[in-house]
Amino acid sequence: MWKAQVALHGQGNNAALPALLVAASSIIVIYKHFTDAEHGDPVKHFLSLIIIQMLPLVFLQMKILACPDPIGMLSRFGTKVLLMHACFLVLRICAWPLLEISNGFFNLLALVLVCVALHWGFQFRCASIPSHLDIGCLLLLAGAGAFCTTILDVHAADSFLEHLIFTASSYIEILAFVPGVWMVHKSVKKNDDEHISEPNNAQTEAAFFFAFLVPFYVMEDLMSAFRLGADLASVGHIVHFLVLLDFACFLLSHIYNPDKVHGSIFRWLPDPSCMNV
Repeated sequence: MWKAQVALHGQGNNAALPALLVAASSIIVIYKHFTDAEHGDPVKHFLSLIIIQMLPLVFLQMKILACPDPIGMLSRFGTKVLLMHACFLVLRICAWPLLEISNGFFNLLALVLVCVALHWGFQFRCASIPSHLDIGCLLLLAGAGAFCTTILDVHAADSFLEHLIFTASSYIEILAFVPGVWMVHKSVKKNDDEHISEPNNAQTEAAFFFAFLVPFYVMEDLMSAFRLGADLASVGHIVHFLVLLDFACFLLSHIYNPDKVHGSIFRWLPDPSCMNV
């Protein structure tokens, strides 16, 4: 995995590949905008939302190694990201009538898996919910946006509540990685050493985190692209999955090779030679 990430990104933190994928998606949106006379094209809107969802992943990949504790950063934002996924999966299950039966069972299984990752991977307990109240702000933002969107959508008049729930779940999914962006940004800005995580703990958390995330988006993106066939929307799904997979390989390669980021972590520890008196 380390060799693969070096081949794609070089020895440094080169985000050219994910940036190129986002740029390609943006070009497709611009192409759809100028070539389709239809107003309110759903494919163009979908691709625009896909681009917005990819931007936090690109930011995390670019900035995470600049953190004082890059290996332990996943420990701090992983729980919040998984909680965001759990929230929109709960809403999807509530909007089951709008989904196919197979999608409904898939979302139920995904909710079970994210709960497993939270409980056993990150040791999340209900008593720790007050420490994640910042998630509530994002949920309120997504809910407000979904409410406005549903009001303006005349086609949702007959099933307002179901469309509101389904739209809110989509907006929460778009914001799912924003907690990671916020925490990485704060860590880089403060530039201090809040704590240095044990590599073994970080590896366990990363294993649970991506054991849920990658299979979930295999179904969410690749299977959706397969069902859509030769359509620009399927291209959006594939590009999103490639950005996510690139982020997963990038982060895992560093977490499972802590010696590769030796300088960015242990430079914050006291020099052993200075401790010998």
